[in-house]
Amino acid sequence: MVTTRKVFVDDATTVTHMVAALLAELGAGQEQAGLDIQLVADFLAMKERVYGFLAFTEERPVGIIMLSESAALFARGTYGIITELYVVPDQRSSGVAMRLIEAAVGLGTVKGWGQLEVGAPRQPMWSRSPNSALYLKAGFAELGPRLKLPLHGLANPRAQGDLAGRSRLDPRRQRARCRRVPNSSAGRFA
Repeated sequence: MVTTRKVFVDDATTVTHMVAALLAELGAGQEQAGLDIQLVADFLAMKERVYGFLAFTEERPVGIIMLSESAALFARGTYGIITELYVVPDQRSSGVAMRLIEAAVGLGTVKGWGQLEVGAPRQPMWSRSPNSALYLKAGFAELGPRLKLPLHGLANPRAQGDLAGRSRLDPRRQRARCRRVPNSSAGRFA
């Protein structure tokens, strides 16, 4: 029988191991720098922004879901983002992931979130992934790709002595930022 419970700061070691296993799978075995128990404990201490649930069979942890709260006008308030979802390989297709998603839905309902979101891997990897079927079965709808701009390592220009305040974006990013889409209202706000 699978049970779930909230994640606590004392679970930092278990959370670290499970998320590291997830990242290793997603990165095809590449080591993920910067994930350590103290970092995880610091995240888990952010009780009003970071949430999680562990799944157990007997007393063995077999899955984890981590979420963060965000807010946006398009969501008409706050919403949850699933940041990690992992089930140990020998427990996949046994309902563990669905139990974790149900725990996340319960939390979102209590918190008054308008929706839950999850990022997906790049296409076509996503369409061939068993995860796509899981999320669709749970009621998620595909919205389209998500994009990211990593900010780690970008220091404030003034902190670097750049008083002119030049853009920290590299030249390729500057060109993309300056492009305008003809006849598009989106282009006017870029």
